[in-house]
Amino acid sequence: MMNHFMKFSDEATAKVVLAAYTIDGEWDLSRVIPGQRVVLARAEWDDSDPENPVQISPPVHMPGYFVTVSLPAIDADLRDLPDNACRLIGDSTAGGLVYNAPDLDTDLLATAIIEPVPAGARYSFGGAA
Repeated sequence: MMNHFMKFSDEATAKVVLAAYTIDGEWDLSRVIPGQRVVLARAEWDDSDPENPVQISPPVHMPGYFVTVSLPAIDADLRDLPDNACRLIGDSTAGGLVYNAPDLDTDLLATAIIEPVPAGARYSFGGAA
């Protein structure tokens, strides 16, 4: 499966651009993982008292609305959406990236975490291996 991971300003925009992946205005959940997050930094906790952990700092998420469309093959129309909306394409079977947007900070791939990762995907970035 090829997972086309995309970023939009909000869900309404994503649904307009990706209308082919909706049914009656709602996401086609057989092919779409809506509302994903890109975690730039996890929350930090003081666990010195395991029964009362204290959050020291909140998680940091990348702004935007993220969605993955999973298809059997790369969709060039999705890959080539304007404004580099398609950020990554991952091959969930082989476990690697086959495309990343030209403006993507590749150092970010070493630290950012996409949540949730599509079921069965084996990616070497984002803490999911």
